[in-house]
Amino acid sequence: MSKNKATSTQILICDADHLILPHYAQRLLSPPERTRLENMKSPQQAKLFLLGRYLLRQLLAPVLQQAPEQLDIRLDDKGKPQLADSGWHFNISHSANLLVIAFGNQGQLGIDIEGRHLSELQIQRLAKRYFAPEEQAWLSKDHTQARFLQLWTIKEAVLKAHGGGIANNLSAVQWHPFEPIAHFEKAQYQLHLYQAQHNRVTLAHQHAATLDLNKDTIHPLKLSDLPFTLEISGPQPNLSYSV
Repeated sequence: MSKNKATSTQILICDADHLILPHYAQRLLSPPERTRLENMKSPQQAKLFLLGRYLLRQLLAPVLQQAPEQLDIRLDDKGKPQLADSGWHFNISHSANLLVIAFGNQGQLGIDIEGRHLSELQIQRLAKRYFAPEEQAWLSKDHTQARFLQLWTIKEAVLKAHGGGIANNLSAVQWHPFEPIAHFEKAQYQLHLYQAQHNRVTLAHQHAATLDLNKDTIHPLKLSDLPFTLEISGPQPNLSYSV
């Protein structure tokens, strides 16, 4: 697939517990990526980082017609990883053992996946700290996991698309319930909601926020469709579009 022809945004979601990376995976990373990996104290965090960067490089290599290890991934002035001078953008998120990657050439994008189980008291505390009064009122009508995670993932996805950081900015993302658009710092973000059903019937709600993105250009990926070999030891989550 040539970068001059494809106009799309694609999403891959996978269960890291059932994927086995090849022994050479770390060699595909850049020197800064390897340094970052070596400095990670959490084995789970290191595993997810390596898996995310390995999959990202393998997915983008045929798109950009480059070898995976030759892809030039740098930090922009906001500290967000970006491809250098390609016109393609990506974002990665993980929650527990689930990892999701989004990439496309239709502008900056952000993605967030959450699969946490929160008590009603935890939801109330987080909402009071990070959400605007009208958002807290909306949540108070129905203290469900789904409603809280819907709002949380929208905010994180928008902020990751913006690239300016999550801290102290969650309350500044403006979204009205059930609308497909959110706003942050005078910019407009199109939202796309997917529901990923884990093989243990655990739901994770994930939103991708991109600038001026048409819903019809979103294409969920399956591991069986990938152009490279990856050992899979168990079932993977299914990804289906939900209006």
